[in-house]
Amino acid sequence: MARSFNICPQIDPLVTTRVPGVALDMLFLVIIQALAVIFLAKFIHLFLRRYNQPSAVSQILAGVAVGGMGLRNAILHVDVDDVEDMYGGYICAARVVYMFLVGLDLDLAALRNATRRCVALAYATVAASLLVAAIVSTGMYGSMMHSPVKTPELLAATLMLAITNTSSITVARVADELNLTVTENGRLLVAAAIITNLICVVGDAVLSSTALAKEKSQDLYHSSPQIKKGFLALAVAGVAVWQVRPIVTRINQRNVGQHHVRTRHLVAILFGIWFISNIQQLLGFDGMPTSLALGMAFPREGPAARSVADALVPPVNGFVLPFYFATIGMRLDYNSMSGAIIVPGLLLTLLGLVAKAIGAASASTYLNIPISDALRYSVLLNVKGHVDTMNMKFAKSEGVWAEQALYAMIIGNLISTVIAGPAAAAVLRREKEEYRTRHQAMESLGAEQELRMLVCAHSAHAAPGVLSLVELLVITPQEQPAVPVLHFFEPPRDRSARTPYHQQVRGDEAAEGKGGPDPVTQMNMVVDVFSKTTGIFFRQIDVVSLGASRDAAVACRGAEEAHAGLLLLPCYKEQRFDGKMACRLEERWKLNHDVLERAPCTVGLLVDRPYRCSGTSFQTPIGIAPETGRTLVHPCSDRTVTHVIAAVFLGGPDDREAVSFACRLAEHPAIGLTVFRFVKRSTYDTVTSSTSRAAAAEEAGGDKLDVPFQEGDVDERFLWRFYENYASRELAMYVEKVVESPTDVVETLEGMAGMFSLVVLGRGGRQPVELMAGLERWSEGGSEIGPVGEILASNESLEMGSVLVMQQHTVAIPPPCQ
Repeated sequence: MARSFNICPQIDPLVTTRVPGVALDMLFLVIIQALAVIFLAKFIHLFLRRYNQPSAVSQILAGVAVGGMGLRNAILHVDVDDVEDMYGGYICAARVVYMFLVGLDLDLAALRNATRRCVALAYATVAASLLVAAIVSTGMYGSMMHSPVKTPELLAATLMLAITNTSSITVARVADELNLTVTENGRLLVAAAIITNLICVVGDAVLSSTALAKEKSQDLYHSSPQIKKGFLALAVAGVAVWQVRPIVTRINQRNVGQHHVRTRHLVAILFGIWFISNIQQLLGFDGMPTSLALGMAFPREGPAARSVADALVPPVNGFVLPFYFATIGMRLDYNSMSGAIIVPGLLLTLLGLVAKAIGAASASTYLNIPISDALRYSVLLNVKGHVDTMNMKFAKSEGVWAEQALYAMIIGNLISTVIAGPAAAAVLRREKEEYRTRHQAMESLGAEQELRMLVCAHSAHAAPGVLSLVELLVITPQEQPAVPVLHFFEPPRDRSARTPYHQQVRGDEAAEGKGGPDPVTQMNMVVDVFSKTTGIFFRQIDVVSLGASRDAAVACRGAEEAHAGLLLLPCYKEQRFDGKMACRLEERWKLNHDVLERAPCTVGLLVDRPYRCSGTSFQTPIGIAPETGRTLVHPCSDRTVTHVIAAVFLGGPDDREAVSFACRLAEHPAIGLTVFRFVKRSTYDTVTSSTSRAAAAEEAGGDKLDVPFQEGDVDERFLWRFYENYASRELAMYVEKVVESPTDVVETLEGMAGMFSLVVLGRGGRQPVELMAGLERWSEGGSEIGPVGEILASNESLEMGSVLVMQQHTVAIPPPCQ
């Protein structure tokens, strides 16, 4: 007799049941089945990924194929209810683990910014689904069942949950794989799916705790009323979520300066997550909400989050999720397929689609999205996955419907999940097209609108400057979307080491004894400091440097995948200890050149001066910046500021982008801004002064006077808007510099040394010719940063502040069809 052991004791204990355990030879067949599904899914996905189909579709199809090979019947010769017992423990464990990772990866700040929209879409689809289910339940009474139903009310309640529910794990996986979570609509979709799933989980818990649901299971807490266990589960989850942040913070403090926490700390964290989630299941409730809440409350900064992610993500993505989705297709029993089962399954899918479409279409006006997009979202929100069949034992035991309804539910779940693939691909195409055809410039972005950024750095030494700029650009950190940080590093060239670099233990004591932490750990420490101090979620992405051309391609692709409107990276000119500016590596220069040529958004090159003698620099967050001994005053008021910056305007789109960037900085209370406009004396009389326009507006008695401009006079319109929105409100100072020769331009720019900690300017190339005459030698010396940038960046004075060179994004207009 084969020895057996218990896979999921809380679901299938070793008591007198039809399936007391799983024999070792049966477990061997399950492993073979899982491997067959995974390899077949990879083969199918080689074809489907060309059409932007998520891997979940391939895994479900592989499960259908493997299920039809007869392996399912070779494992257990029992009905489908017992097969659910065998797979139930695995499904519950997979949901708990992955939803914790979903919560850990959620962009909470971006979701907080769109809370109303997410709640509106979720409530609209839930209300429509409940209404449709309530209407059709009376007509379905007895039509799908082969046995009489005890109470029509219980049938209506169960059908409401079945049609309303959404598989949040499936939607989150599809959105993450297709990179939809970086877009506003993608986050809206994932959040609505999670909210809908949570509503149905709570509804199912309430339904099972009422007098309509009689507890029949033999468990440890059989003598306790179900409602008391519900309060106990809620109390345990609340205490765990409340304590997870201080506990993890203490672990991070004990492992400060490390890439990963110690093994015992990692084991304790994983065991704690598993234990808390399993308590909910032992009490008879779903552990998914608790695991999601634990992930959302888990601190993102520090080595603990990195350790948990590195330990769970590879096995979850490589094995757990493929087999999880494959079991959806493996549940099919081809011997039981008939029209009496297929037709109800199609009917349930159609009812869910209709209900979700009605709800999404009704919310489209409030969400300000097209009806076509709302219908696509409804298809994704109708994904069922495993959620409907997880509670079928309760429905069957209460006599809601017969066993045949379970088969119909499985078919409906499979269909709804498979058709979600084309809908997700359509949403992805729409988002990509919208990003590529939209003008990704700060000039066209309002101060209150969301700014998505991507930061690139090649060392921990160059990172503080660009991260400080991100801090100053963000007024409300709690509403700023996550900022990806691409870290390009060179792996060690010790060819005698046999362990691959990505598998080596970083930041340990042995490494410190050999010369300090490695580049990745050094960058971890910098990012952790800025994340903790500023409250902004910096998502570090380590990339092995493979040359300037490949690094530039990775940076531009990363900006497109992140739907970034601004790409910040260090300039190739670096400050030496003696204050001189030099290009230390030609690869850095080529990287700047290639990024400027290929970037899908606005680019900012920061010429950082970390060794500036006077004033403040951009090396530490504002909250922990050391005292400089100097009191900096805002140019338009008496309030004290941390940084006094300047923006140089000659004309053209790049200079407009530079002033737009500086205006966004001026919204920060720690910034004082002065905008300098250079005007040629010979053309000064023909240039309309913004100050004169303001005086004309005041004489006319209106602050918002719409003064007409000539068509094409973009610079004048832009400067008038700047004066009206910033200079007139004393948020910035506007100064016009009249110059006669190139010498005047150079002297004015060099005179900014010691006055400003940052000078923002445009790259040039599209500036007025009369102002650029005589600056050819500067233009030849720094073609990547322009002549004005070269003048400021080449200044070797230790009083000179940092320089930021901006290049505005231009939309490539395709030629007309002939």
